[in-house]
Amino acid sequence: MNLIQYKTDCRDIHRMAYPILLNYVLSSVFELLDKAIVGHYSVRGFAVVGIAASFTFAITGALGILSAAFNIVAAGERGSCNEPKFESAFAVSKSLALLIGTVFFALSLLGGRFFFRHVYGIRGDDLSELLSYFYPAAFTVIQNMLIFQYSAYFRNRLNTRITLYSTIVSTGVNLFFDYSLVYGFFGMPCLGTAGAAWGSVIGLAAGLLVYQLTYYRTGLPVKPALGHTAKEAAGKILRLYPSLFGQEMLESTIFACIVSAVVARLGTEQMAVYNLLDTAGSAIGLPVYAYAAATQTYSLQSRSAGNMRAVRRYLKSGLFLTSLVIGLLCIFCRIFDRPLLQLIVTDDHIIQQAQQLLGPAFLLQFARIPYQIYMNYLQGIGREKYVLIGTAAGTACAGIGVIIAGNAAGLTGLYLVMAAELCILGTCYIFRVRKSLLTPR
Repeated sequence: MNLIQYKTDCRDIHRMAYPILLNYVLSSVFELLDKAIVGHYSVRGFAVVGIAASFTFAITGALGILSAAFNIVAAGERGSCNEPKFESAFAVSKSLALLIGTVFFALSLLGGRFFFRHVYGIRGDDLSELLSYFYPAAFTVIQNMLIFQYSAYFRNRLNTRITLYSTIVSTGVNLFFDYSLVYGFFGMPCLGTAGAAWGSVIGLAAGLLVYQLTYYRTGLPVKPALGHTAKEAAGKILRLYPSLFGQEMLESTIFACIVSAVVARLGTEQMAVYNLLDTAGSAIGLPVYAYAAATQTYSLQSRSAGNMRAVRRYLKSGLFLTSLVIGLLCIFCRIFDRPLLQLIVTDDHIIQQAQQLLGPAFLLQFARIPYQIYMNYLQGIGREKYVLIGTAAGTACAGIGVIIAGNAAGLTGLYLVMAAELCILGTCYIFRVRKSLLTPR
């Protein structure tokens, strides 16, 4: 590979990934604030919030993939300069998001206690504290689904700054109300663990307000087309949604719930350790998603232009650049592990156990790099069914492996099984991509 071209490819990927990563970081800060504030409030609260927050986050990702379906439809309408259909697709997608989110919220209120008691095995005071957080947190699913719709809408209107502004406002408001409601500052009621969830609700409401005010301020160019056009838009979105939902549901919801359930049965202390490592690992892994998205964009553009040599270059450059960034982050976190972990939780015993498991946690992030980059590319070239089959097989095998390894070797076995799954799937995707590069059409 030509060195000058290689540097150019890396610079292109980095330039695109940087703003994506910045927004990911701010979004992760939003989630981290709940855990960190509660972690300083009580270890039990930190443990149960981790379980509830992980479940809520997984459901939000699975249901929120509706915005990806809308984005595909919206891009087509904008590309053909059909403003009424574009606005119609947005109106329909918002309505679907509101409907789906409301159904989930109602089910959470009706079945939340039964679900966490029988699936996660949580009872007594732990269950009561978890539900005090989960019930208001379930409402954030509706809010996030609407935020995803607005983000896709403004992205198609080439206004990506509004997403960053909304996240900044949400994070700031969330920080203020988290502290105020958890500890009872500034004359607010002292709600303890539940205060973190209510802070999230208020913070997301502020972020939605930023989107809505901008939407009104820019002025609706045309009224959305209704009637047959709206039905047509709904049909397009709903046809795309199942395959995208299936992939996200298997990987980020079902498997995440299996892992959380296994960890929950290891006890409150191990729940806290895993939650601490998961929080740190999620922060370290953000560049993987950002650089994978940038790599996908450049490689797919090159493929559309018929330049398969450039596709190979971008995939290799993305793989190298992502590995370099993750490697540097892991070294930094290893050197400053204690002070960094103390930012989240203050219990020395929990921190010491987490320090011993940083190696397997880092391994999991490295295993995710080729998996994410090559999976994104396959999804972009119409190989969604292949990815869905791979995800289903991986979820089934790794789910069984996590249950066995978690009971036999604790958190170490759990991390090794998850890393092995990503390595196997990543290898399969690499071979599939190489085959597609030989026969691109």
